[in-house]
Amino acid sequence: MNVESHLRALCKFALGLPAALVLLGCAHDRSEETSPIHYSGRHLYEVYCSACHGLDGHGAGPVQPYITAHAPDLTQISTRNGGKFPQERVFRTVDGQSDSPPPNTRHMPIWGYDLFTGEGDDETAHQQVLDIEHRVVAYVESMQEPAPEPAPAQR
Repeated sequence: MNVESHLRALCKFALGLPAALVLLGCAHDRSEETSPIHYSGRHLYEVYCSACHGLDGHGAGPVQPYITAHAPDLTQISTRNGGKFPQERVFRTVDGQSDSPPPNTRHMPIWGYDLFTGEGDDETAHQQVLDIEHRVVAYVESMQEPAPEPAPAQR
């Protein structure tokens, strides 16, 4: 690696670190005033998902240039699933219950753990997390766009 490559990498890191710290602070703020318990699905999506997936859900959030994974387009989940929105699969992905990828390859936070504010077997806290996650899934379902029209055939 030459000096220019090192400088470019250092700049990416220097720009990405503050963005990551801001996101971490947003995702882990546990104060009563900012508790997500009563937020709408849209607000929860904006706070917890839009940095990577974008406000419009197309996968181009503001931190996208600073992360190694590409956030998928959430507006085409139904299209990718034959026209049906897979609620349970999306829920399991948000919650972190989906098939475990190899160690250190999961790029999305495990919101089931990150949003839990209780201790041990606190059933109320568990139910609150489930309710929050279901609101996010419902909002993502509302974001679904029709499949893109195929391009007209050229003559």
